[in-house]
Amino acid sequence: MIIMVQKKRTLRYKFFIGFIIVTVPLILFLFYNNYYAMNVVREQVSQSNSNLISTQAAKKDIALGQTVSYLLRQVTNNTSYPNLLALSSYPEDSGDYFFAKQSLLTSFDQDYGAYKEVDTFFVYLDKPSRLISSQRSYSEIERYHQVLDAYMADKEHRKVHEWDIIQTQDTNYFVRIEQVADNAIYVGALINAEMLIDELNAAPLDSGLEELLVSSAGVPLTATTLTGEDVENIEHSLKKPGNEAYRKFNRANGVEYLAVSAGFAQAPVHMIAIVPENSLLKQLFYFQWAIYLVPVLGLVVILFYSFFLKRTLLKPMQALMSGMRRIMHGDLSVRLKEGSSFEFAFLIDTFNGMVGQISRLKIDIYEGMLKKQEAEFKHLQAQINPHFYLNSLNIIYSLSSLRKNDLVEKMTEHLADYFRFITRAHREFITISEEIDHISNYLEIQKLRFPDKLAYEVNVPASYAGYYLPPLTIQPFIENAVIHGMPEGERLYVISIEVKPPDDGSGGCEIVITDNGLGVPPEKLRQLQAGITADGGEQGAGGLGIWNVRRRLGMIYGERAEFCFSAGEQEGTVIRIRLPAERDNEGGDSDV
Repeated sequence: MIIMVQKKRTLRYKFFIGFIIVTVPLILFLFYNNYYAMNVVREQVSQSNSNLISTQAAKKDIALGQTVSYLLRQVTNNTSYPNLLALSSYPEDSGDYFFAKQSLLTSFDQDYGAYKEVDTFFVYLDKPSRLISSQRSYSEIERYHQVLDAYMADKEHRKVHEWDIIQTQDTNYFVRIEQVADNAIYVGALINAEMLIDELNAAPLDSGLEELLVSSAGVPLTATTLTGEDVENIEHSLKKPGNEAYRKFNRANGVEYLAVSAGFAQAPVHMIAIVPENSLLKQLFYFQWAIYLVPVLGLVVILFYSFFLKRTLLKPMQALMSGMRRIMHGDLSVRLKEGSSFEFAFLIDTFNGMVGQISRLKIDIYEGMLKKQEAEFKHLQAQINPHFYLNSLNIIYSLSSLRKNDLVEKMTEHLADYFRFITRAHREFITISEEIDHISNYLEIQKLRFPDKLAYEVNVPASYAGYYLPPLTIQPFIENAVIHGMPEGERLYVISIEVKPPDDGSGGCEIVITDNGLGVPPEKLRQLQAGITADGGEQGAGGLGIWNVRRRLGMIYGERAEFCFSAGEQEGTVIRIRLPAERDNEGGDSDV
């Protein structure tokens, strides 16, 4: 409750309430006025369009009624009736049949001028099945015969004494047939549906208006850009009750349209006209802009009077809050300018002093972490040396026990090279060729220990011989392979070392170590891939050495150093080590 009272006493709150009191009633009035004007425009334009299509529909209704009267006269008057009977009474190749047919066709041709909507008049005989239509071009006669033959042959569905609709793939037609007394003779008229709407297309309708004929089943009968879903929406909206002269609906493209309709008395169709609503309201564009301009002008006036308050109070507070946000995101370099008033000057000076103290404290903590990390790295590097010493002494002991002095001499030579390498192992980086030489010394010692059981292959391209990497990066994996992977029996155990560019072309190098030994259990492979530490795994030569390598490379390269442990295709183990492209660090002195 107290907090709400304090908020109501702030200047920001009072200015906001004053703005609402002044502008909201004005905006509501303007919006209502605009809404009323848009409704008036919709009503007037829709009423105009409705009157227009109603007039056109009435004219077409009259034309359809006149066509019906003409057909009834043909089946009842004394002139054409005998000719119709002659068509059914005489064979097709007789003279009487020919003269009766020509008389009817001549009558149809003479009457075309009075019935412009009609495409063709025709006579149809059920027994035998014959179709006689007024003369047009050959292509039209063929098209009309295809349409009428199919319709008249369907005795179950054809309709007599009423207008019916024939739907084809390209064109829709209106057809009316009248029966001659009780005879199987019919006189009819065929009208293209587009003819009933041509005059409306030529009329001066509003921009964007589209019209179409729709059957009582809701099927479009004339060409239209509307989809089936659009027509269904129109039909649904026209059936809704309402006092407006129009109905609104949304097309599938999301545009809102207004629709008006007019029915036909003679045929089971109605005419629909649609117009996009935005084309009707385009004249109200400036009036709509004025609605939004009035509150903006009111806001400008309020801002003018609140400028002094903002300059002396709100702006310094915003600067202080912005500085606090930057500190929350870790930017300790932010410093604020002193304010013009004494209170803000004291507050900002205190804020800048606190930021400086936090920055110095963070630097001290960071330097302590770096020293701790450096000490940890040196400890890990030193931890490897006694690990390898123990394995070397075990080999010397084994050879001495067997009294193989020549092998002891070779062992001594390789150990001398090994100790020479150890004296350089304090460097941060060495070349791959130096690491491979050290590994070769180790493997030669192991070959002396296991004669005819161990062999190794090394493939290092000349372009990678000078590639720099931390010392003892590869050797622990080789040592682990010898200790844990060598099979029992006389089968030759082969270790392969290959250095190549990564397959994805990302730069750096990929070191691939393979063997044909006993392999690693799946659970152990999973632990190695997951990077389980030495404390959680085996503490022997392999477990500690591999963990040290991963730890050291992680400290140097971060996530750019990648490891992949997998089983061989048939036997053994495959280890892949990917290092980034860093060759410019030569470590310390390479001579002993």
